Formats: sequence, C-alpha cells, structure tokens
Amino acid sequence: MRRSSGSRLDTTPELELRRAREELAVRDKQLSDLRERIDAEQRRYAELFDLAPVGYLVTDLDGVVREANRTAAELLGREISFLVGEPFAALVGPERRHAFRALTRRAADGARWQDEVPFVQPDGGRVRLIVTASGAGVGADAAIRWSLSDVPSEFVRPDLEGQAAEAARSLQRQRLASLLDRLQRAVVSVSSSLRVTYANSAAANLLAGGRNVVGETLTDPWPTPAPSICDLTARMFEHGAAPTEVLVNLDDERRSYEVLALPADASGDALLVIADVTVQERRQRAEREFVANAAHQLRTPVSAIASAIEVLQGGAKEDPETRDRFLSHLDRQCNRLVRLTRALLVLARAQSLAEPPAVEIVPVHPLLVSISHSLRPGEDVRVRVECPFDLAALTNLDLLEQAVEVLAQNAAKYTRAGEIVLSAARIRGPKVRIAVSDSGPGASFADGGFRRFYRDPGAQGEGFGLGLAIAEETMRALGGELQIESDEGGTRAAVTLPAATVRHP
Repeated sequence: MRRSSGSRLDTTPELELRRAREELAVRDKQLSDLRERIDAEQRRYAELFDLAPVGYLVTDLDGVVREANRTAAELLGREISFLVGEPFAALVGPERRHAFRALTRRAADGARWQDEVPFVQPDGGRVRLIVTASGAGVGADAAIRWSLSDVPSEFVRPDLEGQAAEAARSLQRQRLASLLDRLQRAVVSVSSSLRVTYANSAAANLLAGGRNVVGETLTDPWPTPAPSICDLTARMFEHGAAPTEVLVNLDDERRSYEVLALPADASGDALLVIADVTVQERRQRAEREFVANAAHQLRTPVSAIASAIEVLQGGAKEDPETRDRFLSHLDRQCNRLVRLTRALLVLARAQSLAEPPAVEIVPVHPLLVSISHSLRPGEDVRVRVECPFDLAALTNLDLLEQAVEVLAQNAAKYTRAGEIVLSAARIRGPKVRIAVSDSGPGASFADGGFRRFYRDPGAQGEGFGLGLAIAEETMRALGGELQIESDEGGTRAAVTLPAATVRHP
C-alpha cells in the first residue's frame, strides 16, 4: 500500500505538466490557425484591393501615398512602386495643384469631397479623373482614402420620376442659359479644378474667340502682367474666400475690363462676371483730362487777351493806331480761343469713344503759315516754312492745328538762337509728314516719353508737362502718329497723317 501511495504522488506532477503542454499545444494551434486566417484575409483584401475596377489609394494626412492598387496605377499611367512614397498632389496638373492641396487639407480634417481633377501623365499628356477623398482613423492609423474613376460620358436615371425631374431642371438651365447669352457681360462658372462648367456667348468670345470652352481648363484672355483670372478664381476656393472685384487695364489694346469673382457655392463652382468697361473708363478718363488739357491749352490765349485789355485800359485806347493793333490782336486770340475750345471738346469726345473726329481736306501750307505767325520766339530765332502749296491732309483741322501748334510753341519756348522750321512733305502711304525742327538744346524722353505731367529734368521755365501728351492723344484720335527725335543739335518732332492734294484752278 505504501508503494502504491508513493507511486500516485510521483505521477501527479507529470500529469499536470503533460496537461499544461497539451493545453499550450492547443493554444499554439489556435494561434497558428488565427494567423493563417488573418494572412488569408490580408491576401484576400490585397487581391480585392488590387483587382478592384475602381482606383484606390491610401495616403497619410500630408497626402503622401502609402498604398495604391493596380487600377489606380493604370489610370495615372505609372507603376505602383513609383506611386508609393510620392506626394499625390505632385501628379496633379500645375493649374489645379494649389487648389488640390487645399482640398487635401480638408480631407485630412475629416471632410469628404468629390471633384474632377486633371492629372499629368509621364508622356506629358493629361487625363481627367473623378476623385473622391475622405479622412479616417486617429493617431498613427489616421489616413486619407482616395478613389479614382474615369469621367462618365453620360448619366442615365433609371426611374421615370428622376428622368422627369432631370428634364425639368434641364429646361430651366436652357432658359437661364438663353437669358445669360443675351448679356453683354461674360459669365463663367468654374469648378475647383479650374474647369469651365458654363460660359455664355460673351464669355466664349472673350476667352476663345467664340469657340465653346465648356469642359476646358480656364485660361487668361490677356497676357501678363495684367491680373490673372486663373489665380483670382483659384483663390475663390480657399477657406474664407470673399467676393473680389478687379479692374484690368490693357495699355497695349487701350481696353479695360471689370472682373467680379464670387466664391464657390453649394454647387461647388465659383462664378466670374467680366464686363468690358472700356467706354466708361475712357469717358471718365476723358472727363478728368479735359480740365487739365483746357487749363494747359487755354491759358496762353486767355493771358494774351488779359494783357491786351490791360494795355488798352492803361491808355493805349486813346491812340487810334495802337488801339486798332491791339483790337486786331484781341480778335486773333479770341478766334484762337474758340478753335482751341472746339478742338478740346472734339478730342474729349474722341477719347471717350462718343464720336470720332470729323475729317476734311486740310491745306497744309496756310496752316503752317498761320502757326508760324502766332509764334513769339526770341530775337535771335528765325521762323521758316517749307511746304508745297498743293499739299493737303485728310484730317480734322482743329485737332491738327492744336497738335502742330503744341510742337511749334515748344520749339519757340526752348530755342534761344538759330531757326525753327515748319515743314511738310508727302511720303509713301500715301501719307503727309508735318515736321517742326528747331536748333534748341534738345530734350530727354528716356524716362517719361509722352506721359502726362512729364517734364524734361533739364527744362527751364513754367509748364505742366501736358503739351506732348495732348499732341500724342490728338494724333491717336486722328489715326496718325507722333515721333520725336532730340539731341544736342535740336529737336525734330513730326506727325504723320493720310495725305490729300489741293488742285488749284
């Protein structure tokens, strides 16, 4: 009995150890089976992820690709090994990249969005894909999940009620489009990818010469350095964007546009309204410049009239010969004042596009003689006229007289000795070239040209710096051209206009 009892005591630890080993083996088997099932699920997920008909990507919150399936790689035209580790935004078209990064930040904050996005392919081509993004997870598991698909060619509602609703909406859109097409302002709606989703007729004419631009990427209708409507539109998709109005002045074409940009609304599109305000801007500029032009041009005859009246009142009226001479002078200055006033009004109307200047055949020789007699140069300066008697210009008399007189008065003002020559000749075109040459000290136009209120730094005496600007504006209104050359030997100013011929009996 004692031996039997001792045998049971010896075998109990062995049984417990054996049982523990058996339980451990069972648990190892369960853990191995679980690992196999997890691996099988992971392989199944990878196969489904890779074989999905829709492109899938997973990026971190900064938009760097962690995973990509085969469809995504095919849609983007790149190998999966190239995509992993690269910023997703680097594949987006440059014109859309800034807005795409902003949308990536929205997805990282948990927002879900969908839009059509242009991607650049390795060969430089473009592909447009429907992109859906949403953020999920926390901490180290936080990521943005992306789906990519081709842009559908059409969308068909299977239910009749949906088709009827869509037909009603389509009719409303057609009516709205018909109304917008009647506007003279360009109206453009643009998606966050800067793709034009709507453009009325005025917008098509402005952006592409009348060609339909719906579906194309928005482009600037004018060259730099004018403000870019693409940059302006991209800002409308930024957080907190506000309506913005910009005035675009095109100096080369002398046109002005007013651009109103409205931020994206519930539809996801931003709106641009572009108005050609050239006429309004020119009218306002002409109104502003008219006062300055009048002050510059009228002060000489007004001063001459005031001086003559002062002399007459001082006792000259008692001498018949002196009185008649001053009355004749007053008559000339009053006539000159009337002509200048008429010319300034014609110029202002031409600048504002209200009415083009009326043209006629203007004999050049008597015009130059009249201007030469009105000059008051220094005692050592001689004035000479060189012009064929039968030469004429097809132009407006008052405006031409104003422009040439400005050039002649400048020559008389700055020439201290020598001569001033008023000449005219026919050139090829047929054109007539009227020139004023002097032997003065010359002037510098390098820093100002014909800019208003510009004065040569070396010029002496009073002046507003408006004379040449008025002459240049006058020539532009007449369809002519003003050219000035100046050096130490003097200044040579010339205007070119269409020619005509005076036939004497």
